[in-house]
Amino acid sequence: MSEDSLEFQPMPGINSENDRVRNSFRVPVSHKDNIQVVFYEEPYTIINISNTGVAVHTDTCLKFEIGQIIEDAALIWDDQHIEGLVAKVIHCSIQDSGELQYGLAWIDLSDDDKSKLNDVNAKIKSRYLDEE
Repeated sequence: MSEDSLEFQPMPGINSENDRVRNSFRVPVSHKDNIQVVFYEEPYTIINISNTGVAVHTDTCLKFEIGQIIEDAALIWDDQHIEGLVAKVIHCSIQDSGELQYGLAWIDLSDDDKSKLNDVNAKIKSRYLDEE
């Protein structure tokens, strides 16, 4: 550089508006957190959580389909219940244990639900970082 300047350099591999940069990360959930999500009146233990979604394990591939919309879901943690959530099944992957991990994204969130989910996620993230 021949002159003093601060210029933004393009990030390698990001060439257009269609390229994505991850802006949300899921926080691992400890069994001590006792946080669950309820889909179709069946509780699932959450494996990890973010402001935009959750991941759960199941033992069968018959539970959900990629792209499926799940209405009237609920998030339960301690004495907090966030009900009437809508989730979309984003992906499914098999774990080393043989369990299937489904990633679900929250859709059509109200501002109130966004705030509640943000609070829950922040508390779990804080607990996780305190344990490290």
